[in-house]
Amino acid sequence: MKHLHAVEDVMTISRACIASLTLCCSLGACSGGGSSSNQAPDAGASGRGTVNGMVTDIGTGARVPNASVSGGGQSAISDSRGEFTLSGLAAGTVTISVTATGYAPGYATARAGDQAAPVIVSLKQQGTPQTYDATTAATLSERTEAGPYALILQPSSLDTTDTHLRVSITPLDPTKEKKALPGNLVTGGSSPSLLLPVTFAEFTILDSAGKRVQLKASASALVELPIPPSLRASYPLGTKIHCYAYDSTTAAWEDFVEGTVQISSVDGTSPVLSASVRHFSWYGGAPQGQDCADVYVNVVSAVDGKPLGNARVEATPGTTAYTDADGSAHVIAALGSPGSSYTAYQTGFDVDGSLTGIKGAKYIEFGVVDEDLVGLVKRSCTGTAAPLAPATHTAAVIGTQGNPLVIKVGVLKDVIYEAIATLAAGSGGSSGSAVVILTAGPPGPDGKLANPQPASGAKITLTDSSGQSIPLAETGAGSGFYATTSAFTITPGKSYTLSIDADGNGSIDGSGTIVGVGDLAWINPTNGANVAADTFQASWSDTGTAAANPAYAPVYIATVQGSSDLAFYLGTDRQFPVLSALSNAPLTAGTYTATLLAFSGVYAQVGGGVRIARNITGAGVTGTLLSLGGAPEPITFAVH
Repeated sequence: MKHLHAVEDVMTISRACIASLTLCCSLGACSGGGSSSNQAPDAGASGRGTVNGMVTDIGTGARVPNASVSGGGQSAISDSRGEFTLSGLAAGTVTISVTATGYAPGYATARAGDQAAPVIVSLKQQGTPQTYDATTAATLSERTEAGPYALILQPSSLDTTDTHLRVSITPLDPTKEKKALPGNLVTGGSSPSLLLPVTFAEFTILDSAGKRVQLKASASALVELPIPPSLRASYPLGTKIHCYAYDSTTAAWEDFVEGTVQISSVDGTSPVLSASVRHFSWYGGAPQGQDCADVYVNVVSAVDGKPLGNARVEATPGTTAYTDADGSAHVIAALGSPGSSYTAYQTGFDVDGSLTGIKGAKYIEFGVVDEDLVGLVKRSCTGTAAPLAPATHTAAVIGTQGNPLVIKVGVLKDVIYEAIATLAAGSGGSSGSAVVILTAGPPGPDGKLANPQPASGAKITLTDSSGQSIPLAETGAGSGFYATTSAFTITPGKSYTLSIDADGNGSIDGSGTIVGVGDLAWINPTNGANVAADTFQASWSDTGTAAANPAYAPVYIATVQGSSDLAFYLGTDRQFPVLSALSNAPLTAGTYTATLLAFSGVYAQVGGGVRIARNITGAGVTGTLLSLGGAPEPITFAVH
C-alpha cells in the first residue's frame, strides 16, 4: 500500500495565483510552485559550492537550533529554525557532521556543484548518560520497546584511567527511525554494496573533561542490539549478521565483525544481535542486499504539479540522486526491506514573503512516498550506480522510466502536530476502536508544543496489513478528537497503520504502526488456587498470539500483592518465576491478589516503570500510538 507524505504551504493562496509563480531554487532557478523572486539573496545566481540544510529531531519532528555543522572545511550554526548554510565548498561530495547538545552525532553527505545542494540531517536524542568506572566490569543498558540495548565492558579495556566516565547508548530502530542513520546505508571500498538495516545504536563514552574515550588498541567490548519485532521472523536465533561501524571520514559503513542473534543477557527474553566492537560510534547489524532495482522517480510540486529540478532524492535503503530540469532522477533501491521509502526535497529563499510570510526566510519543500515496489527487474546491490539497460515492463509497474514513482513536495511548515492515539482490539463480539487526539503549535526549546491547540479538519485513516482501511471522524467541530465511527474489525495480534493528513490537504504528513493487543487470561494461578511458593511460576494466555504475527511483542505488567510481600514482572514473556521483590526469595505464605495488564507502544525503563514510545513520525508530525489489551479481573489465591 502506498502512503504519500507531502507538506504544503500554510498560506491561503488561490490556485490561479500559484500557477503563475515560478519557483527558483536557493542557488539557481528551477520550475515549481514558488515565486520567481524567491532565490538566494546572498549566494549569487549559480549557488556554486553551497549546501543549504536543516537539522531536525527524529523523535519530535521539531527543528534543532544551535547545532554545530561542519563539512568541506566550512562550519555553521543552525539558526532558530534549525537551518544552516555552508558556502565556499569545493566541487564534489561533502561529508557533513552535526553535533547538538543532548543528541547523538549526526552525519550526511551532499553534492557541492554549480547549484546549491539541499540536505536534511535528522538527529536522535542521546540515551540517558550512565556513570562508569573504567577499572571495573559492567553491563550498561538502555531499554526500548524492542528490548534492551547493552554495552558490556571489561576492566581497564578503555584508553583512560578516569573513574568518572559517562556512557550514553543511543538506540535506533530502523523500522521506525531509519532517517536518523548517518549517511547512506552503503559499504565502503572499491565495490560498495547496499545494506538492509536490522538494528543500530550509537555509543558515546566521555571522560570527566568531556572528551570522547575509545578502547585500547588491543581491546574490544561486547554489544547487544535487539531485533525489532517485525524483523524477528527473518532473523531467528542463531542467525549470523554482518556488523558495520560508520566511518565519518569515508562516509561509508565499514565491515568489522559478524554478530549472532541470541537471547538478551539483560532481560533473558528479547532476541538481540550480539557482536564485538573496537571503536565507539554508530554501529549496527545490516546484511548486504541480495536484490536491488533501478527506480525512476519524478518530483513535482504539490501546489501546481510542475516538475522540480535540483531536488535531492533519497531511497532508503538505497542511493541518493538529484533531479534534472524535468524533475526526473534515478536511484538504486534495495528490495526485501520492510518500510522502503523515497524522499525528495529542495530549498529556496522566500524573498518577497509569499510562501512563508517572512521576507528572506529560507524554506524547504519536502515529500515522502513509502512503498514496496513490485515487478521491477532485479539487479546486483554491489558495484556501479549506472542504470541497467531498460527492461520491458508492463505499464502498471511503478518505478520504471515509462511510469516513474511520483513524489509530491510542498513547503515544510514550522508548526508541529502531535498525536496521542489508542487502538483497542475487538473482543466479546465488539469490533474494536481507534481514537486520536491531535494538537498543533510551535515547538518549544524542549521540542514539546508551546501552547498546543486542537488540530481540526485533519484526515486520519486506519489501515490493516491487508490494505483495508477506515477513516476516523472528528467527533466535534474544532475538537481535534477523532474516532472510528463505523464497523471495522480490529483483530488482536494484527498490525495496523495510522496515517495522518494533519492539515486536511490530501497528503499524508505522518504515520505510525502498531499491533492490536489481545485479551489476557490467567493460566496459573487461577482464582482460589493454593500454590507452593518454591515452585510458583505465573503464566497467562493472550488471544493476540493466534494471529501468529512476528511483530507481536506487547509488554506485560503482572503484580502479585499480599499483606506483607509482593512480586512484580514487566517484560514480553507470558510467564515468570514468582519471587519476592523484597527478598528475591520465594513468597511468604499468605493470601495474594494478582493483576495483569498488556501494552504495545510502551517499554520498560532502566530505572523501573515504563516509558511511552514515540512511534508516530513524519514531516512535522510526532506522537504515540498505543494499544491496551483486555485485562482479566484481579484474582485472589493462597501461597503455602
